[in-house]
Amino acid sequence: MTEKVRLEVLTTASRRDGVRLQIERTIEQNRKEFDFKLVQLPHIESAIETLQKGTGDLVAMSALDWRNLDVEGLSIVGILPRREPTWVLVSGDKPEYLCSQALVVCDNELLRRQMRRLRNDLILLTSEQFADRIGKLDAYLNLDEEDRIHWIEECRQDQLLEGFIVSRGEHSALKFKSRRHTLGLQRENPERTHFIPPPLYGFTLLVSRTGFPSAIVLPMFDPSAYLAHRIEGALLDSLPEEIHPIVGIFVEQRKFKTILNEAQRSNDDFTNDSLLDSTLTQGKVSGKRLIGAEKWARSVPKKGLSTSPRLEIKIETLNFSGTVTASAERICELEESHMGMVNVLKEFSILLENMQTEHEEMVRKYPGLPEEYSLARPALLNLHSLQASSSEEE
Repeated sequence: MTEKVRLEVLTTASRRDGVRLQIERTIEQNRKEFDFKLVQLPHIESAIETLQKGTGDLVAMSALDWRNLDVEGLSIVGILPRREPTWVLVSGDKPEYLCSQALVVCDNELLRRQMRRLRNDLILLTSEQFADRIGKLDAYLNLDEEDRIHWIEECRQDQLLEGFIVSRGEHSALKFKSRRHTLGLQRENPERTHFIPPPLYGFTLLVSRTGFPSAIVLPMFDPSAYLAHRIEGALLDSLPEEIHPIVGIFVEQRKFKTILNEAQRSNDDFTNDSLLDSTLTQGKVSGKRLIGAEKWARSVPKKGLSTSPRLEIKIETLNFSGTVTASAERICELEESHMGMVNVLKEFSILLENMQTEHEEMVRKYPGLPEEYSLARPALLNLHSLQASSSEEE
């Protein structure tokens, strides 16, 4: 009988990011192949320092911790299957059905802007603004950080607010089982498809000292999560730092058939035609457009067709009031992931530049067009103003 590989995994108590729960489940699922020892340390900084000094084999951490902490001498061994990265509204009603002027607490600037895009009548406050509004700011600030979300939920149950928006990890840490509504990418509900989440949520990284033989633990990891993490991080690093808090990025590997079915159900002709045209061209098949992915799949020869999984890349940002959005999307084959990332970044950067540029008055007049067409106009998109410009309101 082959002796099991012994692995000492360093972790911390739950930090409301889902990492601790996922690593526990992973260890339980892989006990037959490995001899695990889970060691809990007081905080993530001490776990990293312990690993750097040579004690332990792996540290489980979030992608945000990997970016923000000192990880010199360490490297990512692998990434577990990605958890759902979208955020949730904790409320008795769906966001569309909240009463007019409903008070909602959210500490993430991107989610506040996206929520205004959906419901511009809501009152959106940060936790501190809400606590100050009800005259309990000092009490809120004196709470431990872990207890603040529970205090907000208690206020909701006391009907002092209608709801609050948090990450899924924070929601799972609540003491009470509260009703939640996903603010995600519901492709069957066009009104709620635009909550592209903040980048790098939902990843659990296993980190070790540089040189650790990653092949030993390869069966535990998810290649698609590794690719998504790499591309989301590269996109974020390529954008101006001042817009990081207000940009949503989501990268996901999806089945070809799933994307095609969704495009046809939602009458997305652009995605539908691009997938069919590229696939038929690569398969050297000619023919008219067919209705329904199943019918199409049965009607063309299988040999030579590229129906492999695709990588879907989405990125967006929007102004304070949520009235103007700049977004770019791309679907590409996995082998073309780097060029797909480069192209979507280029398109998004050009779009941002054009939308933030003021338009000077045109000297040349075009017959048949209204006079306003040639007049000077302010920039269409102002990312940093707290109010919409006149052109945005129009």
